[in-house]
Amino acid sequence: MGMKTPMINPAAEKIAYNHDLLTQILLRLPTKSLIKFKSVSKLWRFIISDPDFCLSHTRHHHRNGFLSPTALLLKGDRFSPPSEFSIVPLKHYSKVPFFHYIPDSHVKILQSCNGLLLCESYRQSYLICNPTTKKFRRIYCPSNSAYNFISKCFVSFAFDPLTSPDYKIICIWESYREPCKFNLDLYSSKTGSWDLCIVSFEVDEDEQEIELNNGVFCNGRIHWCGYGEESLYFDVEKECLETMPMALPSRMDAPETCRYFSESRGVLYVAVTYCMSVCLEFDVFEMARDYSEWNWKKRMNVGDAVKAFPELELGCIEYYPGFSGVCIIGSEKQEEPMVVVWADGKIISFDFRQGAWKMLYDLGPGIKIGSLYLGEDDHLHYELFHAYQYFENLSCL
Repeated sequence: MGMKTPMINPAAEKIAYNHDLLTQILLRLPTKSLIKFKSVSKLWRFIISDPDFCLSHTRHHHRNGFLSPTALLLKGDRFSPPSEFSIVPLKHYSKVPFFHYIPDSHVKILQSCNGLLLCESYRQSYLICNPTTKKFRRIYCPSNSAYNFISKCFVSFAFDPLTSPDYKIICIWESYREPCKFNLDLYSSKTGSWDLCIVSFEVDEDEQEIELNNGVFCNGRIHWCGYGEESLYFDVEKECLETMPMALPSRMDAPETCRYFSESRGVLYVAVTYCMSVCLEFDVFEMARDYSEWNWKKRMNVGDAVKAFPELELGCIEYYPGFSGVCIIGSEKQEEPMVVVWADGKIISFDFRQGAWKMLYDLGPGIKIGSLYLGEDDHLHYELFHAYQYFENLSCL
């Protein structure tokens, strides 16, 4: 008996070969599904791989003008090797081998920006990566090749697919020949070239430190956290450097331990931890939308989370916070941001609307982040962690 030819639904066949109708359907599907559907046919692969479709798909999935993160990439500063980090899912669990497609053995994440990652390679180069599509582009800063005697070099990244498919990279560098004088080079993916020394500025040695190695992109500007009265931001469109206030109100009567600088839905935030014998509290500040001042938002007490999760072990080291880091991210369904804290191997979050702590993710038993590199007398809470927001999208490089 011969095999029967499978029946093909005429409506399905019509859709499958109608370019415009198929495009409209694919635009509404999640990114993860589209990656798999590339193998359905040559037509589907052609549509999904088209840069215009990729941009339209990203723009189709925004909420009120902002993208929502899929996951957090948790990375330690001191004890973890460059390529080691943990994935904290925010929407669905997705174990992605983020850098297996890159030939470099050590890759360090510097910044996350709306789906693309800025990374540093041991090869004295920088990589723009899209972990979703497994594509990357290697870029060399001109300061590393065209100039000699570079004493400091800081790289930041600006990308907003809701306004433009192009991205820009900022390289700020200082020369041994002119200490305290910084120059700013600007790379554009549209031209594929650098504009050199478009801005120069000086920073007094006696002034408080500005963290030029920790740029945060928000509202078309790259911002840097400072510890004095003022800090800096770079307006990407106008290509100019401006100042912003950094004086914080209503702080505790104790020395600061760390400032965690982040943004959520067009608003800048800074969380401040303090050096106290037992410190489970930290303050959250919010920048006014006109950049006139910082406003105190809330004093958080991680100790309150123990009431909901008695298994948490907090405050076990004198004069160190009883938690390992703070991040403020956007909530997919709410306008208010979500405060994320990692403590004792667990990721907990605070919901401003409900005023309650929730368990966001449990990293599980066994080895915790960075613990392979902890000494006998060290503890995980000595580590300073950064959280990089990861957005699944098809953005082209």
